[in-house]
This record gives sequence, C-alpha cells and structure tokens, in this order.
Amino acid sequence: MTILVKPTSIKELSEGIKNGDLSPTEIVEESLERINNLNPSLNAFITVLEERAREDAKTAEKQIKAGKYSGPLHGIPFAIKDVICALGVRCTAGSKIMSDFVSDIDASSVAKMKKSGAILVGTNNTHEFACGITNVNPHYGSSKNPWNLSRLSGGSSGGSAVSVSAGMVPVSLATDTSGSIRVPSSLCGVVGLKPTYGRVSKYGIIDLAPSLDHVGSITRSVWDAAAVLQTISGQDPLDPTTADIKTPDYITAIEEKTNNYSNNKLSVGIPKEYFFDYLQPEVEKTFLDFVDTLRSMDISVSDVHMSEAGKIYESWRPIRLGESAEIHQKWLQTRPKDYGEDVLKMLTQGTLVSAMDYIRAHKFRKELKNEFVDLLGKHDVLVMPTTPLVAPSFEDKSVNINGQALQIYQALSRQTIAFDSTGLPAISIPIGFGKDHLPIGVQMIAPPFQEEKILSLAYAFECSNDSITKFRPPL
Repeated sequence: MTILVKPTSIKELSEGIKNGDLSPTEIVEESLERINNLNPSLNAFITVLEERAREDAKTAEKQIKAGKYSGPLHGIPFAIKDVICALGVRCTAGSKIMSDFVSDIDASSVAKMKKSGAILVGTNNTHEFACGITNVNPHYGSSKNPWNLSRLSGGSSGGSAVSVSAGMVPVSLATDTSGSIRVPSSLCGVVGLKPTYGRVSKYGIIDLAPSLDHVGSITRSVWDAAAVLQTISGQDPLDPTTADIKTPDYITAIEEKTNNYSNNKLSVGIPKEYFFDYLQPEVEKTFLDFVDTLRSMDISVSDVHMSEAGKIYESWRPIRLGESAEIHQKWLQTRPKDYGEDVLKMLTQGTLVSAMDYIRAHKFRKELKNEFVDLLGKHDVLVMPTTPLVAPSFEDKSVNINGQALQIYQALSRQTIAFDSTGLPAISIPIGFGKDHLPIGVQMIAPPFQEEKILSLAYAFECSNDSITKFRPPL
C-alpha cells in the first residue's frame, strides 16, 4: 500500500473513502505501519492502539458499505495528545506520576470524533503535564522534529505535530495553554488551530491552567482543521465554560469565502507593537513575503497599533503558573522527585504567585482582550509570525535575536501567549522555510467565535501557495 507514503490530508482520504477508492482498513493499516516504521526515530507516540484501531476500521468499513457514511471523518485515523482522556486508554500526561492511569471516560472531544466515525490509533508524546514548550521529556523521551532530527519539535503538543507532519495520522487533537498547539505546528510545518475559549469542551483533559486551557487540533491542511472543528465544537453540560453558540458549517464557509477575496473585501491588520521586537531575519523576511502574497490576492493589509501590548506577559504568567501550582499542590508535597527538573522548577515558581498578581492578571487580560476586539472591529483578521525563530536544536538553552538573549521557552511562546489569556481564536499555518529548510509559520487571529474568518483566509493562502505539497518533511 502507498496511501500515506507521503503525508495526506483528511480531505483527500475522505474523498477516496466516499467514492470507494480507499477503505478505512487500508488507511488505518497504512497509518499503523507508518507509526511502527517512524516512531522509533521520531518518538511521536506514547501508546499505540493497534488491535482496537483495526477492529474500529472494520466496523467503519461495514457501515460505509451499508450506505451509512456519516461525513468526512468517517474511517479517518486520529491521535490524541496524551493529556486527553479516552475510555480504556492509558493517559500518562507525559509524566511518571500518571504512568499507570487508565481513563474510564472519553473526553467530550474524543467522544465527538468517535461519533463522527473517526478511528483512534494512539496517544501522542507531550511535554510532562503539558507544562513546557520544548517537548523534551525525561520520562518518555523527546519527540523529534521530522524536518531535522537534531531540532526541537516544540511543545507541549510536540508529538501531535510530529505525527501529523510525518504522515503517521492526518489529525491529532491537542491542547493549547501558552501556544502548545501553534508553536509545534509552526516548527513542524503543519496547521494548528486553537479555537475561541468556550468553543470546544475541555471535559476529559488533564488540566494545566483551566482559565487558559483550550482544546483544538493539528492537521495537514486548513480544510481538515475546519472539518475537525465542526465536529468537536459545541456547548457541553459537562464543561460550564463552553458557550451556547451555534457551530457554523466551517467547510462550506471556507469554500465559499475563498473565492470572494477581491475588491479588498477582507481587511488584515498587522500589530506592530511587541510582535516584531524579536524576530530572526529569516522569519521576518518570510513573513513580509507572506504579506506581499496577501496583497497580490487583492487583500487589504495595513499596520495597526496597540497601547496595551505591555500587559501581554503579565496577563498570562501569574494565571499560568499560579493555577498550575494549585492543581499540582498535593503531588508537589508528596512526590516532588517524580517530576522532571524543568517542570518542578516551573510549578515551584507558581507557588510564589501572589493573590494580587493573580487578580491583576485577570484584569489585564480583560483590558488586552478589549483592545484586540476593538482592532478586530476595524480589521477582519490580525496576522503576525507564530514564533520568532525556526526550530532550535536540543542543545540550545537560549537564542540571541537582535542582540537580546532570550530563553528558549520565552522565545518560542512569546507570540502565542496573548491569545491564550484573551481566549481569541488563532491558527498557525506554514508559509515558507528558513535556514536549513526549516518551516516558518504565520499566526492569524479573529474576533471571538468567528473562526471562519481565519480559516477562510488561511485556506485561501494555502490553496494559492500549494502548501500541502510543499510542507512534506524529507523522511
């Protein structure tokens, strides 16, 4: 079989299933074969569900042959970041502490994927407790960037990004608290979507910082991201933070809008403060080339200015660190030696966050969100580079940009944290390459619960740029 010899999109696979050229059993078997061949070097999976996946594929095939095709995810293999629970499946959270935990529930997002006919094949490697951005994991080994095995995948959804980039699966569900979907997607050359806070249920995930945690997806294409979001969105009585807002038909929306970007009907803003302070020259050049492409598509692009950008870091840090420390309080007291060194250090810092800092952070996030929403009232979408740098090496502890030394965690998450604290929808898509042929991503932001705006713009660019073909790692 040669179905997934090159990374393939859900759209392509689902069309093959629908017209009878492909079967779920063939696709799942090829996915498992690719996992077995590549995982020893890439370390993208912690648990692989071979027999269960094969049985589910047979069931899906019977349903489809019986005329019960349920949509574009029917018969499609998927993975989940190993902080998302699935019934009867080990969920380690990438930790030693939870190494033997087997879930007795499906996360709401997993239940919806299964209901759509998608087939769970395994759980993806993650930074321990999703508490980091590198995916360097002392317990299960580090996931490797498929574009260059000596480079970081990014995290904490690193295994998810690697598995999709390498064609092991066409989609992985993941979480994003500081940029954990978008950062590894940018470094690995795939599409990472963090929906609006409240769009997708968090029920059934291992919490990191509940005020900032989001569930989203990593896919090969924007069309795929739309199909998955359409499936997993919606109000959930098991998660009171979900919003009672109807889920749009994202697939129809992006296909209809892609052809309507003429006569400057779409307005794009580029926030100049903060997001362009520290960029590697190759990242800045690739971003400017992307902007030129948008203008060539008759899209209006202009600079915008922020007055609240100085609050970005402090709108996020006390919440992220404080809430994480509270969640881990018991284990910090009883099992501190079972944490990796970097995670223990970060959780310990969280115990020092004051009530005043925490309350002020919530105040800042509201002020920051109000400014972004105001800008998005004048522009349909905001854009900026997803990360200031291409994938660093495992040896790098810091990076020098514009004469300023930044810690790797600080550098990789710098561009993404604002949209966890504000809860605005954000997508990262690959737009080009830097030195050593490493991928570079752009981040797009939309108003709350208007994901179709960023999906439509991203899809239009992807189609014009032939991104799915370009961003296949040289495995």
